Amino acid sequence: MVHFIKLLLKHITWLLIIPVVCATTVFVLTRKAKKEYSSFTTLYTGVASGYSITSTEDERLDYFAVNNAFDNLLASAKSRETIEQVALRLLAEHLALQKPDPKVLGADGFDNLHKAAGHELLAKAQQLKNSAAIYAYIQKLYSSSPDNKIEALLNQPGSFYNIDDLRANLVVTRITTSDIIQIVYNCSDPAVCQRTLQIHSEIFTANYRNLKSDQTNSAVQYFEAKLAEVKAKLQRSEDEMKEFGRQHHIINYYEQTRYIAQENEQLNREIYGQKIAQNAAANGMDMVEKKLHSRDKQIDNSTKLIDLRQRLSDASAGLERAKVFGDKSKIERLTAQTQTLEDSIKQASADYNNLNYTLETVPRNSLMQEWVDNAVNSGNAKAGLKVLGGEKREYQKNFDEFAPLGSTLKRLERQIDINEKEFLSILHGLELARLRQNNLSLNSNIAIQDKPFLPLKAQKSTRVLLVMVAFLVGFILTAGSIIGRELMDSSIRTPERAKKIVHLPLAGVSVLVNESWASAYNASLRQLLAEQMINVLLPLINASMAEKGSAQLTLLHNKAEAYQPQDIALFNNLFEELFGPVNWVVPASELPAFERSLPVSNYTAYTPSVALLNVSNIGQIAGSVAQNAKLVVYVAPNLAQHSLPLALTQNSCAGLVVVNANDTWLPVDKELLAKLKASLSGTPLYTWLVKTDESNLDNLVGELPRQRSWIRRKIKKIVTLNLR
Repeated sequence: MVHFIKLLLKHITWLLIIPVVCATTVFVLTRKAKKEYSSFTTLYTGVASGYSITSTEDERLDYFAVNNAFDNLLASAKSRETIEQVALRLLAEHLALQKPDPKVLGADGFDNLHKAAGHELLAKAQQLKNSAAIYAYIQKLYSSSPDNKIEALLNQPGSFYNIDDLRANLVVTRITTSDIIQIVYNCSDPAVCQRTLQIHSEIFTANYRNLKSDQTNSAVQYFEAKLAEVKAKLQRSEDEMKEFGRQHHIINYYEQTRYIAQENEQLNREIYGQKIAQNAAANGMDMVEKKLHSRDKQIDNSTKLIDLRQRLSDASAGLERAKVFGDKSKIERLTAQTQTLEDSIKQASADYNNLNYTLETVPRNSLMQEWVDNAVNSGNAKAGLKVLGGEKREYQKNFDEFAPLGSTLKRLERQIDINEKEFLSILHGLELARLRQNNLSLNSNIAIQDKPFLPLKAQKSTRVLLVMVAFLVGFILTAGSIIGRELMDSSIRTPERAKKIVHLPLAGVSVLVNESWASAYNASLRQLLAEQMINVLLPLINASMAEKGSAQLTLLHNKAEAYQPQDIALFNNLFEELFGPVNWVVPASELPAFERSLPVSNYTAYTPSVALLNVSNIGQIAGSVAQNAKLVVYVAPNLAQHSLPLALTQNSCAGLVVVNANDTWLPVDKELLAKLKASLSGTPLYTWLVKTDESNLDNLVGELPRQRSWIRRKIKKIVTLNLR
């Protein structure tokens, strides 16, 4: 947070100039801003709490459906079609004016309209006079071609008839969760403001009502057409049924077939009765004939009985004589014969009784009458069977005729039933569609609750607010650009990032020197940073001097203009105070910076070449001057352009990799550093971060000794949570 505040303070000039320019621009552009008048109207919709034909008392409110209905209302109120009709109606009324009328159109609006409309349109309007006729004319002209005068008026910026301006200045909202919507309109003419709302309310309610009715009209028309089609189909199937009955003489098929079946059953019973009577008469005739034949048997029986009686009488007389004479064998024979004859007489007597005294035994004349009666009955039965057989064949013919008619009749009835069900189903759908149509018609009757009023007082000017917003927007955009640039900046910038990115210990930091605006404490800050770096290098230099009697320090860089003359001069002075004369061995490419900061005797120039790659002693490059100095600072050539003399560099007590704080650490730099680490594994390598901004050194040297205001000090304490 502190870092970003410092960053903004660093660019405070731009943070003030750009917002002031924005605010001034808005102030100048709004000098001739027109006064704005506002009016509103409220409309009761009845969407949520209104009564409908299909609603019930315990019906739960569907909030999703209600919100959807209000979305449709708001969208319809600001639809292009609605706005176009409002603009055309308003234009027609204004074209009908002969002179400015404060209650219709002010003088400025009247003049602007006459300038924009043109002589031809005005003359036509004066000729038509009536606003309704003018509206019909301009509407026809507007829809006739895409490029016409009305089209230009409806798209002219700043006019009362501009469609985009009308839509932008018309605000339609729902009042909290009620059934009321509020329509607010703003413009520079109070009369136009009021009249626009009046026209919009009329057109909007009419369009919404038509929109709702169109939803069901198509459904009603569909069901009506379908109902007529199905009704005709049902009529055709009924006519086919009627014609079928007429052709086959069918009044009621099921009753007729039931009657035929019953009559056939009765006929079968009569035939059965006649057959029984015929069989009974035949049997009676047989019985009578049998009775007539039994007279011969009676005669034979009587003769036999007389003979048996005579024989029994003779046997009985012989038995008596045998008993008298005591002839046992004859007695036994005659006794058995007598017994046999008695049994025969008994049987003959029984036969005689059967022939003369049974129920069937009647007089001969009665038997003849009975036979005649049975013969007549048999003939009657035979004649009856003949007649009934004819009737039976007639009934069978009816059966053969009616049997196939049943399936055809069933098919016709089934078709009628299907058509009737389809007719009733479509009739039910038609009734529901008409119910829905009436319900929507009831609910789409939007009522005006608050009529638009004529605004007498202009709205407060927003010029001051616009200027403040412009200033704030300019400030935010500038601050955002500065912070965004800082966040997207991939350069090293700070010592902390140098440690994290370069992955080498930090030996020291030097600040960016700008002689044109150097601060009073810049020299002391550079002195402090130089001493901090000397403290890091001093143990290494002393150890080398103790071991070898002299020390060599190597500066490594891979970017041009890596050294600042002020830094070279400062370090040369500090090294001379510590170790006496110091010799700088400098490549020709870096010589300008060293020439400006060192005496000629303190540096030796050389030109990098392939021959130097095998040099191991600094004296081979700088000569005796370098060999006599206790401390030699070897400035290696640009590693991006030349190879490094490894044998010479390995003799150094330390190597300082010079990194520009404003540079980005690229993959090629990482690769070069990795090679250096591998080649100089025995030589300590450190980072020297140069050209660092002063604002990025707080974590290294603490708070800079700047002159700060009381407010700035307090703000810093708050940001750093120092509440004392």
